[in-house]
Amino acid sequence: MEEDVGSDDMACKLALLLPIAAVLIGLLPPATFATSNHGFRATLTRVHPYPGNYSAVARHDGRRLASLSYAATGRARASTSSSYSRGLLQAQVENGAGAYHMTLSVGTPPLPFPAIVDTGSDLTWTQCAPCTAFFAQPTPLYDPAASSTFSTLPCTSPLCQALPSAFRRACNSTATGCAYDYRYTVGFTAGYLATDTLAVGDDAGAPFSFPGVAFGCSSANGGDMDGTSGVAGLGRGALSLVSQLGVGRFSYCLRSDADAGASPILFGALAANVTGGGGEAQAQFTPLLQNPVPDRRATYYYVNLTGITVGETELPVTSGTFGFTAAGDGGVIVDTGTTLTYLAEAGYAMVREAFVSQSQAAGLTTVSGEPYDFDLCFAAAGDVGTDVPRLVLRFAGGAEYDVPQPSYFDAVDEGGSVACLLVLPTRGVSVIGNVMQMDLHVLFDLDGGTFSFAPADCASL
Repeated sequence: MEEDVGSDDMACKLALLLPIAAVLIGLLPPATFATSNHGFRATLTRVHPYPGNYSAVARHDGRRLASLSYAATGRARASTSSSYSRGLLQAQVENGAGAYHMTLSVGTPPLPFPAIVDTGSDLTWTQCAPCTAFFAQPTPLYDPAASSTFSTLPCTSPLCQALPSAFRRACNSTATGCAYDYRYTVGFTAGYLATDTLAVGDDAGAPFSFPGVAFGCSSANGGDMDGTSGVAGLGRGALSLVSQLGVGRFSYCLRSDADAGASPILFGALAANVTGGGGEAQAQFTPLLQNPVPDRRATYYYVNLTGITVGETELPVTSGTFGFTAAGDGGVIVDTGTTLTYLAEAGYAMVREAFVSQSQAAGLTTVSGEPYDFDLCFAAAGDVGTDVPRLVLRFAGGAEYDVPQPSYFDAVDEGGSVACLLVLPTRGVSVIGNVMQMDLHVLFDLDGGTFSFAPADCASL
């Protein structure tokens, strides 16, 4: 990638010269220290409404899927590591289409910034001053020199060693300590790991505060984060906020109607139970799995997808359809950073065949999905909702999800003339994306080793 040094430097200077008043307005009030025994909440905001951006979402997801699959295998070959580092950061930095934002604050005094919420990655990072290259962001740059609680993280730190080897620079004795450098086709982010006081949550206007949280301080960046200043990593690895804050569990409820308000995310004691529209009796539970390969990075929230029903047809899903291979490939993860849902090719082929057969029998006409980056689409002149087969996913432990139609079949153009199956094939890890999680209260219970969900009115949580 060719860097435009002049324009990047100018962007840095402009960002650093933002009016002092803007900084003061953005500062959070004094925070309260929290422990894993407390609960706190925050809100999530969706970046783009649908259906107008489904094509952009599909392209973004394609790049992210490549990176997720590389990470899921845990391979150490140089070519794989290079492709992984390019894909993950390209997907995060180039385009945040379809993502959700959460506000964090860092430093003393605290500086708030919006971050993309990502259950598929661990590292939380933001842009730092001074910068040599800078993507546009809505908040001032975090300045380590302005925080009384800032400290660099040494290369010998276990959290530094938790960085994927493909991302780490050679350790040296410089002041920055544990440095990382992610380079890819259309952009980059580089910086170093540090610790500082991090605040999260919006309980009565006073976020909970945690000292000494490790995060990425990125001082050189390129790309487009679509209105955010970084990433909030909520994966299962040692670097994630979930692990570092020791909350043990978290839950969220993604509203399908973005215009109706923000979506809640709950941590610790506030995420004690899954509640749905009909109460806790509707909650479904399934175990969280670990990848069976011993040297596998434990970042992802794997679940065991055991069956699929399309209409009245039970598909011939076997343990090998969505299971792990001997090399650690495959599996199914729940991921907020991916928007649509992607199934392993063999499983997707079954779903597609059943949809085509049943939809055509109902009088629906297939049309090309290529202009919209989708595979299976239909003419949608008028209301086709009653003619679309239902979709049911079943998981180990007896959990069953009768997927609402807008979460798997929706119009993809502004005029509503074309509707597509919002499920696509993949050759790597299968992913249940955030669209299929909408209007569910979902709970990741790391202490209990379970994933649970229930249909819910998100506004009531």
